[in-house]
Amino acid sequence: MSLRDRELYRFFERSPIGMFRCDEPGRFHYVNPALVRMLGYDSAEELLEKNIARDVYADPEDRVRLFARYRHQGGVDGARARWKTKQGRERIVLLYSQIIEEPEATYLDTSVLDVTDIETTNIELRKQREVLETTAAMLDLVVRQMQAVYWVVDRDLRICRSGGVIRELFGIQPGRFLGMTLDQVQRVDPVSTDPVGMHRRALIGETVTYTNEWHGKHLVTTVCPHRSNGVIVGAIGTCIDMTTQYMLERRMVDAQRAESLGVLAGGLAHDFNNLLVAILGNADLALRDIGPRGPGRAPLENIQQAGLRGAELIEQLLAYVGHRGVASTRVSPSPVIEELIRITAPTMPRNIELRVEIASDLVLRGDASQIRQVLLNLMNNARDALGSRGGTIAITGQLLRHDGAAHADDVIAAPAGTYVEIEIADDGPGMSSETRRRIFEPFFTTKSTGHGLGLAAVAGIVRAHGGGLRLATAPGEGARFQLQWPSTFTPGELTAVSPPANGHTILIIDDEDLVRDVVARMIEDLGYAAITATDGPAGLAIVDSLPIDAVLVDLTMPRMGGLDVVKALRLRRPDLPIVLCSGFDRDVRAVRADAYLPKPFRIEALEGTLARLLPPRSS
Repeated sequence: MSLRDRELYRFFERSPIGMFRCDEPGRFHYVNPALVRMLGYDSAEELLEKNIARDVYADPEDRVRLFARYRHQGGVDGARARWKTKQGRERIVLLYSQIIEEPEATYLDTSVLDVTDIETTNIELRKQREVLETTAAMLDLVVRQMQAVYWVVDRDLRICRSGGVIRELFGIQPGRFLGMTLDQVQRVDPVSTDPVGMHRRALIGETVTYTNEWHGKHLVTTVCPHRSNGVIVGAIGTCIDMTTQYMLERRMVDAQRAESLGVLAGGLAHDFNNLLVAILGNADLALRDIGPRGPGRAPLENIQQAGLRGAELIEQLLAYVGHRGVASTRVSPSPVIEELIRITAPTMPRNIELRVEIASDLVLRGDASQIRQVLLNLMNNARDALGSRGGTIAITGQLLRHDGAAHADDVIAAPAGTYVEIEIADDGPGMSSETRRRIFEPFFTTKSTGHGLGLAAVAGIVRAHGGGLRLATAPGEGARFQLQWPSTFTPGELTAVSPPANGHTILIIDDEDLVRDVVARMIEDLGYAAITATDGPAGLAIVDSLPIDAVLVDLTMPRMGGLDVVKALRLRRPDLPIVLCSGFDRDVRAVRADAYLPKPFRIEALEGTLARLLPPRSS
């Protein structure tokens, strides 16, 4: 061996990279110490006795395929292979080979890089990246479901990231302010509370929560430090849209003020009316004793007129504070309760479970805002009753046929009729009989911070609606408030409280709530029974299940237009009278209806049309 060869082999021996020479059948002719260590053998002599295809490759066929693929190229440049150590552990290696054709044999001089740990690390990094991406996507989804927006700023208060419902909430592009500082944003699109100072407090380690207004939204904003390896590198901000809750709270305050005014006005009216009775009564008696031109008559007449004017003012005051009737519309309690649950969710402790079972087709008649106030007052009352101990609030609804009989739990007894009964129950501490007796009195409260008007308002609103109210409670047994609201729909399994005057039932199919409500009341005023449906499929289902005598159909509706509804009705009941209602007459000729009422129509026109289509039934 020449000096040059000896120097070259000493270089191979010192190399940290595995090196070897083998022939085509797989016999080793040389291995360096790095390769011996890589494959877990005790010595080079032990490894030299092995066959690379049989003892080193995890699959011997891989070497055959590798040799056949690269032989014509004269070498291998970074081919990946699966090897195994003496102990049987699999390793991933990269091969760099020179194929040498000699007369006596073909040899491969090869360098080997063990990349097992690198590939394992890459796999772990890919997994971590996938987890981070999944987590980021999930967090963004959660933020969107919360109707929230988030942003990240650096130490210069420059916005480097933002997300959430920016477009949906504020109507601006999500990336509009990226790269801008908060100072620049404040100059371009100012916020009611300057965010710069709040974010600077976060840069020194504080977490700041404050309220502000932006783009017509009432927001609760929280800014906290953004740390990396324990060092504050910026700030993270989030804001949640609290506009609905803010508006509801404002309406609650207004309603409570109005209720307080109503309680005060009611008490004053009672006493003042007693005084007016005395004043007017005595004035009348005195005028009866004085002739038309007698002395002192003019002052008495002035007293009488002033008393009558005072009585009129009392009437106006009572009407203003809501003691003279309520608005009446068709209200579906299911979406109202869903809305209230969303609004009250931030104030509902996590250890309180809400259960809701209310059919979506239940409809009652009343003042929507007052119904919402009653339900909210009772939900908050149940929440406060459970307090820190937690528990369950159950809200259920059903259609109830009430015979008018009194019940032991009645607070306000409902007259006989069909009602939508909504029950709000909690499994809290309950009430004593004395507390139950006084709980609906104005200004009576068991709370340290209560004003005592919430349940008084509930009772007043229910009474004004002509409904009923029950309360079942006892110490340790929770409380069940049952509200009975006048219903606007009688399903097939229940008969109407009182049959229609002329024995006919009319179905109204219209997608507009206001139209359905007013037409239903017009029909009822004419002596017919009225049933409503919000769209074509719902109306067809009613015709299939209930005895309907005539149908009023709107021409233009989503899901299923009036033309398709009429065709489906003709297939089901060819002799069923159909009245088409529309504000447009260009498509009327294409619809085979029995009558046509152009919107808007008067009650006289409706009366004449129904009288012509539905002659009175003989008794």
